[in-house]
Amino acid sequence: MTKQTLAIGGVVAVALASAGVYVAQNRIEICHATGSSENPWQVITISEKAWTAHQAHGDKYPVPANGCAAADVPGDGGGTPPPSGGGI
Repeated sequence: MTKQTLAIGGVVAVALASAGVYVAQNRIEICHATGSSENPWQVITISEKAWTAHQAHGDKYPVPANGCAAADVPGDGGGTPPPSGGGI
């Protein structure tokens, strides 16, 4: 490999890593209503932009410290995600 190829590869790697950090900052964890009586809630990670649709069908935010066990999920799904860029 030439030095030029290595340099270009390094620049591309840094750019891709930076893009991954940006995407991660715009995601949040929610308690997703599964519709299952055996496993009614599941922690999932979504885009902040998808929160409104998830909230409309009963998903909850924020995820309680002890997880999303059926009896432990507080509220009515009305939690407000952090502003864009401040997600989990």
